[in-house]
Amino acid sequence: MCTRRTRPAQFMSLSLLACATVLHVLGAVVNAQLATPPAPGPTAAAPGPAPPLTLHQKVVDALRAAGTFGAISGALDSLIDTADPIKPDITLFAPSDDAFTDVALNSTSVLTTLLNYQTASGTYDFQSLLGLSVGYRIPTVTPKISIVVKDPASVNYQLDNAFITNPDIYNNGSVVVHGVDAIFFTRLYNTATLGPVPAPAPVAPSAPVSTPASAAAGSTSTTPAAGSSKTSPNDAPARPAANSFAFVLLGVITISLTLLISPNL
Repeated sequence: MCTRRTRPAQFMSLSLLACATVLHVLGAVVNAQLATPPAPGPTAAAPGPAPPLTLHQKVVDALRAAGTFGAISGALDSLIDTADPIKPDITLFAPSDDAFTDVALNSTSVLTTLLNYQTASGTYDFQSLLGLSVGYRIPTVTPKISIVVKDPASVNYQLDNAFITNPDIYNNGSVVVHGVDAIFFTRLYNTATLGPVPAPAPVAPSAPVSTPASAAAGSTSTTPAAGSSKTSPNDAPARPAANSFAFVLLGVITISLTLLISPNL
């Protein structure tokens, strides 16, 4: 008779203890890993300071902030890489948007010439302008071309044909900008040879006048010239010979009828 072996109770107790110990150790390891914060990644570099604005940008920003000088601002930006007139020791008399309404700035040379006529050599803030006398000529950056003081009043200060509307739009001690209501009529106030000037804005062409087909193809009229007796074939009278033939035929028929009837009478 076979007997079934049974594990001793002491062996079972040791096995359970070992399993509990292993689970405890594993739990401790997992908890330690969860409690440890992750290693920090690379820190993003803080953005550096923005590059300082250039003199050109400062002037254009001031003009745009003034509200009515968008056209001159765009013109200055278009020349920034070729012939930027914004340089130290100048005074710019910037025309307002309305001053460019009837002007076609159709080339870089024309635009450069115009801006040079609007730019004085040297700095003239509004207080300095008030100290100038009537007839004083402010030299421009173009040799032999100047801007004439017409009325140095504190209100409606006039230079050439333009009035200062926005004094000291920009002034950093090296560059001064004033707003004016017109483009200087430089030819009127200077006798020197001037460069190219802006052309008037193009006028929209009128609607083309329709031309009759007969006129476009050339004169084909059949109307005779004065003194000519030639007439159109369509207007010629009926031929006399055709009328004579009809009368003769009618006579022959009449005679034939008479001869046929007369023997019976």
